[in-house]
Amino acid sequence: MSFFYAIEQYLELISSYPFVLQVALYFIFFNSITAIVFVASIYLIRGNKDKEERIEEELYPKQKSFLLQNLAAHDIIISENVLAEYIEQIGKLNNKTYLPLITALEDIVKHNRDVTENKNYSNIVKGLKIEEYLIKKLDFSNTRVRLRTFQSLSILDLTVPDSSILPHTYSKNAFLRKESRTSYLAISNHDPFKFFDQQDNNLNHWDQINLLEQLEAHHKHNLPNFSKWIQYSKNNSQLSFIIKAVCYFNQKISIPALISLIDTEDHDIRKEAIIALGEMRVGEVEEKIKSMYHHQPVICQNAIIEAISAISSGESLSFLKGVYAGANNLDTKKLIAEVIYKYNVDGQLHIDKLQQFEVGFNKLILEHIKNPLIPSRLRSAKKSIMNGVESEHKFNTNHLNFSV
Repeated sequence: MSFFYAIEQYLELISSYPFVLQVALYFIFFNSITAIVFVASIYLIRGNKDKEERIEEELYPKQKSFLLQNLAAHDIIISENVLAEYIEQIGKLNNKTYLPLITALEDIVKHNRDVTENKNYSNIVKGLKIEEYLIKKLDFSNTRVRLRTFQSLSILDLTVPDSSILPHTYSKNAFLRKESRTSYLAISNHDPFKFFDQQDNNLNHWDQINLLEQLEAHHKHNLPNFSKWIQYSKNNSQLSFIIKAVCYFNQKISIPALISLIDTEDHDIRKEAIIALGEMRVGEVEEKIKSMYHHQPVICQNAIIEAISAISSGESLSFLKGVYAGANNLDTKKLIAEVIYKYNVDGQLHIDKLQQFEVGFNKLILEHIKNPLIPSRLRSAKKSIMNGVESEHKFNTNHLNFSV
């Protein structure tokens, strides 16, 4: 009561001063109260955060050990017994203890994706009610928590009812809409590819990488035919992703649709299509892209050079020599020189002869491309191509020619 009495006395004192001073003192008073509330809020939030971190540090090793122990069990675990064992060994499950538990399970799954196929995985998730907890988070949380929840559902390979996720896929919040649609690809049993039919999927490079991770993790062996979206999609960012997906998964059935994009009006899409056809080693397009080289913008010309390098038919050395002699862009000249040098033995001999006569920047370019210690876009692309041909795909964003 003494605190409120002091405030009352202070306000009465203020009223005895001239109007200008009253305004100033009221302003000081309310700002002081606001500052006190703000500082108290910071201490409260910081205190809660420290408490959560202490709980996580204490529980995470125990929870991870508990999960690994149950996953390694020889017999099939009954889901009803999992929670009882957890409470007996570690303690109760609540909002604060679920966070480190889910983090521990995510780390186990990230380390070995095959864990989701373990005979006891679904019973552990069901017994600990992890799926129920995450679905509840989707319905009653702020945007940041919902975004994190979508990621968790995807990582843990959990499926949720469409009614729980579809409302978020049309959210006005762009981040939430993108994340929910990406997660829908992984956690929906109904029609996971339905949002490729939408025209409002404005995908940046990271969105495309995220989508490709989902396809690699969840649909590698049951991919849709991408050619229908190549033919009908009006969204260039989505079309760019579809082209990269066709190339990455080497989907031969979509090659005719890719070839049709060589004549598209959009330079960026044409560039992506040419690069994809090159990396897929579609030799039938080599003559066509060579014939159109001199009528293309620089980005498409560079794509044609890269495609010729990737196809490596051995029949384009004369063409490469000619375009090198006529190139007036240093970056393009460097790219062509490197392709010639790595094309075949005759190409190497040609570069060695050129180096004897070139001067200035042209000579420096030739020295640069012959130095194996200097990295280049072309070398990383060709390495990715060889990996894709000789072995099973591993997720590698270099293969997509992303420039982030």
